[in-house]
Amino acid sequence: MKLYTDYIWDFDGTLFDSYPHSARALCAAARHFGVTLDDRAVYAAMRVSFADAYALAGLDETQLRLFHQLRGDDAFPPPIAPFPHAEKALQALSERGARHFLYTHSNRRMSVRFIERYGLADYFTGYVTADSEGFARKPSPEAVRYILERWRIDPRRAVMVGDRALDMACARAAGIDGILVAPDRLVPNAPAACRVDDLLDIVP
Repeated sequence: MKLYTDYIWDFDGTLFDSYPHSARALCAAARHFGVTLDDRAVYAAMRVSFADAYALAGLDETQLRLFHQLRGDDAFPPPIAPFPHAEKALQALSERGARHFLYTHSNRRMSVRFIERYGLADYFTGYVTADSEGFARKPSPEAVRYILERWRIDPRRAVMVGDRALDMACARAAGIDGILVAPDRLVPNAPAACRVDDLLDIVP
């Protein structure tokens, strides 16, 4: 595995195991409005995008407020937690001189707050979240290009780490490599430089 100088991480499904929590929250919200959904189908849709999951649920914006309320409730099970080897991978890469950045469609409360809660904030140099204004959503490369320019990163030595084809398309559009983390094999085709099953596989 190649060692990069800068790693741009996705949050949901990459560093943190958050899809089970989000999928169950969406199913509960849909059930409140008389719609029955299968947890596994919602999970699979979220692996494409949250927009796909919303379309599957068929809830309007007002109804989706309940989903966001449940998703933002730390007591709603299952909890959001980092994947088992997330910290080890961040630490090992940092010890080799790499920097880390977060680029996620989740807001700071649903991403950075958990990074801080689990003691991972010291590994990160910068964040781009849904609260960061002015960036088109993935697969647009706008936010990645901002990170490259803001921190003077050589694109040839940068990589985006994500769990969805959307992340890999974003990386390619920005002119950097992409590492796909997809142990569940739900992303059969994605323009990734490589695919790994475990975050420690990223460490050279």
